[in-house]
Amino acid sequence: MVVSKTQRIKIATQCACGCGKTFYPFPLYDSPAIKKNPTNYIEIKGERGGSLYIPKYIRGHHPNTSAHVPKGWNKGMKKGDHPSIERMGYQTGHEPYGNWDHVNDRFKSDIEFKKRWIESKKGQVAWNKGKTKAQYKNGIKSGPEHGNWAGGKNGIRDTSGYKDLCKQIMKRDRWKCQKCGDHNYKGRGSRIILDVHHIVAYSEDPKLTIDPKNLITLCRDCHIKTDNYGTKLIHKRRKQGGK
Repeated sequence: MVVSKTQRIKIATQCACGCGKTFYPFPLYDSPAIKKNPTNYIEIKGERGGSLYIPKYIRGHHPNTSAHVPKGWNKGMKKGDHPSIERMGYQTGHEPYGNWDHVNDRFKSDIEFKKRWIESKKGQVAWNKGKTKAQYKNGIKSGPEHGNWAGGKNGIRDTSGYKDLCKQIMKRDRWKCQKCGDHNYKGRGSRIILDVHHIVAYSEDPKLTIDPKNLITLCRDCHIKTDNYGTKLIHKRRKQGGK
């Protein structure tokens, strides 16, 4: 930025906030900030018709800054006492933000409304499309890693803690099937899929789901052959006349 001779002149100015301090503001030519808030600046006209502007306040001394606005300005106030408070919260006649039942009901009864809604969503791009975790300070977390995760259809077995436990069990069993002894890197050109098997099924005793003594590492082939793999336990109970 090129500084003119006029701008180098120091002009003593008393802060308009009432603090009584004198400062030497840097004179400015016309700028967007001055056009936006002209009342915050003092105009000084030059001999040749030009004008310079100096700020009225020391930085941080403006009445609208956080240092001057008392905390809890709306403490004890009610709706009607201030326009900002009047706009807060739910408005009379508005549907709750978290309840979409009225929209779903209208979808069923108003076909034209449904068509307009679908048409408005066409071409809409998700805000995080193409973004990566590296582009965000806290990353984009999903599934078990998200702070609001409450477990999927499999409950605790869908959480990150359970998956970490499975890794510990495989490490304890040295990444080897505890029934046939099969493991990876045997020179066959294919990898072995390892699973963590529940000796006592989850449906029989959920308390043993995260008990390390109830968990064992098996290869996929041996896992499928177990009595409680998949829906085998359900069919077994039906044959015995149970539920």
